[in-house]
Amino acid sequence: MKAYLRRRLRPDELLERIGELEAEGRREEALRLAAAYAAYEEEGESPVLIEEELPLEVARRLLSNRITELISYVKRAGGKSVSELARELGRSPSNVYADVAFLSRYSVIYLERQGRRVVVHPLAEEIRIEL
Repeated sequence: MKAYLRRRLRPDELLERIGELEAEGRREEALRLAAAYAAYEEEGESPVLIEEELPLEVARRLLSNRITELISYVKRAGGKSVSELARELGRSPSNVYADVAFLSRYSVIYLERQGRRVVVHPLAEEIRIEL
């Protein structure tokens, strides 16, 4: 059994990949990603998707009721802070923060610091389990 995450690249990953491609002399690919980064800056969302295999233990936790509810809510109402998510989901901020940190570690979401606020943005497009 295998688990896969299809997600958008984070802004820092886009910049890193552009630099790597330029260093390797792959100018055309670097220009394509630079255009994607420009689209991100205009629209706030990266159009570049990648697929990664997830450890099964991570996939199991992603499929828990609490985490799926959080992922679904962030997908619908992205751009909320951890405190706002906790209040709207009726959960404690510390528990939501722990779940958000887990999701961030596996690039299901992206955390952006805006002053004192930590804003949550969705990255995941699909989580797939294959037998």
